[in-house]
Amino acid sequence: MTEPNAPDPRLSVRITAPDRATAFDIVRRYPFDYGCRPTALPTDDGVAVPALLSPAEIETLRNNGIDVDVRFDIRDRDEGTAPIGDGDRFDGGRRPPQGVGTAPDGSTDPGPILNVDEIGSAIDGLVNEYGIPTFTLPNGTAEGRPSTGGQVGDVDPSRYHVYFTAGVHARERGGPDALLYFIADLLHANKFGTGITYGARTFTNADVHKALNTGIVFFPLVNPDGVAWDQRTGSLWRKNRNPAGAIPGDEGSIGVDINRNYDFLWDYRTHFDPSVTGNSALASDDPRAETFHGAAPLSEPETRNATWVFDQFPKLNWYMDIHSAVGDILYNWGDDDDQVGDEAMRFFDPRWDGARGVLTADDYREWLPEADLGRIRLVARRTAAAMAAVGGRTFRPIPAADLYATSGASDDYAYSRTWIDPQLSKVHGFTMEFGYPTNFYPTLTEYHQNLADVGAGLMEFCLCAADNPVT
Repeated sequence: MTEPNAPDPRLSVRITAPDRATAFDIVRRYPFDYGCRPTALPTDDGVAVPALLSPAEIETLRNNGIDVDVRFDIRDRDEGTAPIGDGDRFDGGRRPPQGVGTAPDGSTDPGPILNVDEIGSAIDGLVNEYGIPTFTLPNGTAEGRPSTGGQVGDVDPSRYHVYFTAGVHARERGGPDALLYFIADLLHANKFGTGITYGARTFTNADVHKALNTGIVFFPLVNPDGVAWDQRTGSLWRKNRNPAGAIPGDEGSIGVDINRNYDFLWDYRTHFDPSVTGNSALASDDPRAETFHGAAPLSEPETRNATWVFDQFPKLNWYMDIHSAVGDILYNWGDDDDQVGDEAMRFFDPRWDGARGVLTADDYREWLPEADLGRIRLVARRTAAAMAAVGGRTFRPIPAADLYATSGASDDYAYSRTWIDPQLSKVHGFTMEFGYPTNFYPTLTEYHQNLADVGAGLMEFCLCAADNPVT
C-alpha cells in the first residue's frame, strides 16, 4: 500500500532512438530514472532505452521531439503485482525453503514475495535443515537491522571462490528470494542425490557437486532497511534509509544508493569527463537523486558489509550482484568501454582524470588483460544462455558500460581490488539484471518465472567458475 502524499505516478516507458549515439545523448542530456543502469535494447529500427518517468518528464521529452512509448504505471498494473508475504512461511526456521528447481513435479508453489523477516527465517531454515554455517555482518544499518550471510560448499571454507549478493536496490523485488531458493535447491539436491530443473534447463547431480565444490558465499539482503520501506510503502524506493545527508522536509532525499557508494572512481566529478557528470545515471552528489553516492566512498554500513565479505574470504574469484530489471548479464568494466591494447589507460591513473565515461570515443577506454576479457565474456555468455534456456526469453551478455558509464558500482569494485593491491585475489565482477525492463514489481507469474531464470543463471555461473580457473 502506498503511503499518503505519494509522489507522482512512475510510468514504465521506452525511449526510442535511431541509434546508440542518439540514445547516449538523450541519457546525457536528461537526468531521469533509467533503472539500475541505462541500457540500449535493440529494436527493428534503432534502440530503446527503458526508464521510469513521471508524466511531466514524459512531456519534456516529447516536447523536444523524442519518442516515448508508455508501457504501464508500475504501481498500478492491470494484472496486479505479486503480493508481499504477510506471515512467516518458514515458521521461524523450523521449515526450510524449497526452491523451484527441486520441487517434485513443480508442485511446490513458492507463493508471494518474501518479506524481510521471512528472509531471515529462510536462512534459519537452511541452517536447521542442512547445518550450513552463517555469519553476522559487522555493521548495523541506520534503522538497526542486522544482516546475515551464509556459506555452502564441499571445500575448505577458506578457499571459497564464488560470492553472491542481492537486495541492494530496495525496489528490485525478488532478488533475495531467488538467491535463497537457489541455495535451497543446491542443498536439497545434494542431500537427496537429485538434479535441479528450471523450466527447460536441467542440471545433473554431478553438476550440483561441481557447483558446491567451488565454495559459495551468499549475502541475500544487503539493504534490509530499504527493502522493508519499499515493501511497506510501494514507493519504488531504491536507496537505503540513512537520513544523515537528507534535506529537511524532503522525504525523497533520505538514503544513499549503495551501488554508487563503492570505492571505485567514487569522486566522479574528478574522474569523469564533464560532459557526462551532469546525468545522475553516472552517480549524483544530490541527496534527492536516486543515485546519490553518499558522503564518502564506503560511507554506508551496507556497502561496508558487502566489502567485508571479500576480506573474510581471500580466495574469492567470482562475484555476482543480483539486480533487476532488464534481462542482462553485465561484466567489467562500467566506467568506460573495454580495451586490451593500451595498458596505460587505467582507472587509478590520475593522468586520465576528466576523460573517462564518453563511450565509443577513443580518448579513454578502460584496460584489462585480453585473457580476462575472454574469460568474463565466456562466463557472461554461458550464464545468459542458461537463463534463456529456462523459458525461451532473451538475456544479453553485455559490458556494464552498455550505454552510459557508472561510478562506485559493486562489480567494478570487486575487479579493481587486485589492481590496487596485487596481493589480493583477482575477483571478476558481474551484475545480473533479471526480469523485464523497469518492471521492478513483477506479477506473481513473473516473479515465479524470475526465480527459475535466476536459479539457472546462478547454477551456470558456479559451473563456469569451476571450469575457468582465475590466474
